[in-house]
Amino acid sequence: MSVLLLLITILIAIVLFCGVALLNPLNVEFNFWGRIIQTDLSTLMISSFVLGVMLVFISTLARDTKRAIEGYQKFRQKKKGQSLKEELNRGMDDFLRGDLPKAKAHFTEVLKKDPSQIDLYFKLSEIALKEGNDETALHWLERARLIDLRNVEILLREAELYQRMKRFDEAIRILNRAIGLDETSQKAFRSLRKIYLDSQRWEEAIKIQKSILKVTKGKKIEEEETLFYLGLKYEHARDLLNRGDQDHLESALKEAKEIIRERKDFEPGFVLLGDIYLRIGRWASAGKVWEKSFTRFKSIIFILRLEELYIDREDPSTLLRIYQRALQENPEHWMIAFFYAKLCLRLEMLDEALELIDEISLKRKDFPALHRVLAEIYLHKKDFGRAAQEFEKTFELSGSSYLSFFCTVCESESKEWIAYCPQCHRWSTYTIDGADKKISLSSSSFTDRSPSSLMPYEGRS
Repeated sequence: MSVLLLLITILIAIVLFCGVALLNPLNVEFNFWGRIIQTDLSTLMISSFVLGVMLVFISTLARDTKRAIEGYQKFRQKKKGQSLKEELNRGMDDFLRGDLPKAKAHFTEVLKKDPSQIDLYFKLSEIALKEGNDETALHWLERARLIDLRNVEILLREAELYQRMKRFDEAIRILNRAIGLDETSQKAFRSLRKIYLDSQRWEEAIKIQKSILKVTKGKKIEEEETLFYLGLKYEHARDLLNRGDQDHLESALKEAKEIIRERKDFEPGFVLLGDIYLRIGRWASAGKVWEKSFTRFKSIIFILRLEELYIDREDPSTLLRIYQRALQENPEHWMIAFFYAKLCLRLEMLDEALELIDEISLKRKDFPALHRVLAEIYLHKKDFGRAAQEFEKTFELSGSSYLSFFCTVCESESKEWIAYCPQCHRWSTYTIDGADKKISLSSSSFTDRSPSSLMPYEGRS
């Protein structure tokens, strides 16, 4: 309609110009690129007008044609997008129903038409994992990486797969690439740290932990990561101690002292320092460290270490004096009295052991370990009847017949003291008193799960 109106307007204008030209004849010379053309003024004006109109018409036609083409393309894209959306929805429905082959077919069909959908590569990788095909899962992630070379999430998933496939060198390479793209990626750092933890590569793990500390924000998280760092140093020093040669022992001692300087309430560091002193033959230094640590922390592990030290040295008198002084300074600390009673039983000081157990029974509710010690005392006294009665009480009461260590955070139980809780991944949380669990000042969480091979030295209960 607009084109027809434009043509009519042009014809009317031409007729008017022709009329004016007939009424006003005038010849002019028109210079066109060096050529002189004789014409009349009205013809020149009409020609110029028609040329201008033609240019306007052509530009309008071009604009309308472009709009039409763009509209058609948008329509096709919308139709294609709707088709892809329907295909994707069908795939997601099949995926949620557990029909993995159909879901895979739908997702693959969508990617043929639109290869840029990164999430579908993740889904196809996940399907391959559920089907037990790790190589295919890795293939989909590699294809996704070709689409988006700077996508850190793709690299992290690749690294996770390499770890699953026990291809740790490739995982380390991929994680380092991810860190190169994003130097603040906590997930990449933690994944890399876990590989080093699992392989007990302590020095590399400590280096990564330092990088994590640099990008950690928030007081609580910084506290947790600092303890993680100390825990890694603890494990490194423990590893050096276990190697046993002189150079490694000196390095272990240096590391233990650094741990204590950095965190004076990190109990495992003091336990370790005493262990190292004992290994290098400085038993007096070991005893001094453990005795001072017990005075400060009131943790029973230090008393147990002292007990083993002086029993092995056949010096029970010193040990008895330590216990007696501890009881005088901590009269309400029933655990000291309990372990002192066990020591007296071990040294055949039966009357003293019985007296201590009787005192504890007046202060504490019955627990199986108490009757177990009583039964052993009566066995040593050859009073088999009363020993049998105490053993019966041990079985009647629920719980273990030994005094367990408990994690003050997750309440996990252990017959022996351990520096690190494998359940809640926290350090320095194990205590004897399971009835009065509370988080100690030095406890904080590991954010990663360490393997059982990382379990620290265990003490006796």
